[in-house]
Amino acid sequence: MLLLIYGNGGDNMQAEIKLLEMMARRNIRQIKEVSRLTGLHERIISDIIHGRKKGLRLDTIVKLCVALDCKVHELIVLEEGGQAS
Repeated sequence: MLLLIYGNGGDNMQAEIKLLEMMARRNIRQIKEVSRLTGLHERIISDIIHGRKKGLRLDTIVKLCVALDCKVHELIVLEEGGQAS
């Protein structure tokens, strides 16, 4: 899921949320389970997975990382070369 695009002139960076990958790594297949582990509403998790969230609060990121036993840099990956939309 593409989250944000940052850019200075031609140097664009995009942040991608790897929530599905982190869920798979923990063998979690249902949004309901992530909701139970994080305390986040299922709709929020669904919106993150389907790219409907344009930004995440820090506490949401922390809850996801704790529940999925991952580091922030594993959940959110910065990539160069994104095109602003």
